[in-house]
Amino acid sequence: MADRDVERDCSTQRFVETLRRVADALERGESFRIQVGNARFTVPADARLSIEHEASGGENELELQLKWKV
Repeated sequence: MADRDVERDCSTQRFVETLRRVADALERGESFRIQVGNARFTVPADARLSIEHEASGGENELELQLKWKV
């Protein structure tokens, strides 16, 4: 896959639905499919999980990250 960096705004309802689906798959130890922008891909069950907080210029950012190798 080519390099890309996509950020998508979404409604609270859509965000919660996505988090719930991801959490359910992780809890079951299963991979899951997700689409961001125009790319659809599978996140493996053994993806590395991390939580990151950044603060800069009066803004805060919280990232829930899943990383894996292809």
